[in-house]
Amino acid sequence: MVKAVVDAVDIDLKTGSTLGYYTFGEERPNVFILAAMNGRSATDVYASYLIMRHLEGLDRIDGSVTFLPVASPLAFRLGVKVSPLDSKDLDTVFPGNEHGTVTERTAWEIWRRASTADYIIDLRTGWQNCTSHIIALHRDYIHVRNLASQIGLPYVVQSTGMRGAFTTEAAHEGIPAVTVEMRGDTDQVDSQAAVEVREAILNLLRTKDMIAGERIEASNTLMGRLQYVNVDTEGFFVPTINLGETVKNGDVIGHVQDKSEVISPFNGGVISLSRINYVFEGDMIARIAASLGDQWTSKAVEHDEPAPKRRKW
Repeated sequence: MVKAVVDAVDIDLKTGSTLGYYTFGEERPNVFILAAMNGRSATDVYASYLIMRHLEGLDRIDGSVTFLPVASPLAFRLGVKVSPLDSKDLDTVFPGNEHGTVTERTAWEIWRRASTADYIIDLRTGWQNCTSHIIALHRDYIHVRNLASQIGLPYVVQSTGMRGAFTTEAAHEGIPAVTVEMRGDTDQVDSQAAVEVREAILNLLRTKDMIAGERIEASNTLMGRLQYVNVDTEGFFVPTINLGETVKNGDVIGHVQDKSEVISPFNGGVISLSRINYVFEGDMIARIAASLGDQWTSKAVEHDEPAPKRRKW
């Protein structure tokens, strides 16, 4: 059996900000996998746990895999996105600062380890019901596109490339780095999504001849950036399409009951979609990834967060 080498690094003892690394194997190539950049959900943490459980049962690993299951311990414990100590989002301050705030020191320590890896995978739980997908600078870097194409999830979405983001900084440094986003809610784990991602990552390790087992040829579709669909009225939103479907400009994707239909203003694949829910004017109810051949519109977002909800009373 392969036993993990555990290394704990204290960032701030007073608040319990300790990073726990688990490394399986000793050789190259090294794959660095981290989860829980924030505390919104534990599905990504569970996915990393499932991968570690599988590696523990193997006789050998040709190479090494390093896990950081909880990258932002305090935010994860409190279930928030930004650290309550300095109000900073960890995934905006890379490569960090050795002498900065707690979040900046955390980023510096993570970067110090991750920057020596051969491949980086950031596991993340989506804040809206979504199909598991990859976010990467695949249009900018061939080394990133090569890694993304070997992970068996249906869509590879173009990253916004926001500086300070972990995988963006890694890609710029020449490290193949991607984010894998999966379904999950703030108060429960989506075990099906976690298992799907586990199988995709394990198949990647087999493809790279790091672990034994039958490999499956990965197939996915390269897409443009995510674009948001917002509602213009208040009421109960009911979707009329499914995740992963392809829509065209003008297609009906749902309706606000007894009021109006919600029309897609974009062509592309439906990456995330709100469940039946009460919405207010301006709420985001879907994210659509544009096809690579389509001209990007001025409505393309430049960040990964939804616009603030505009509630009318």
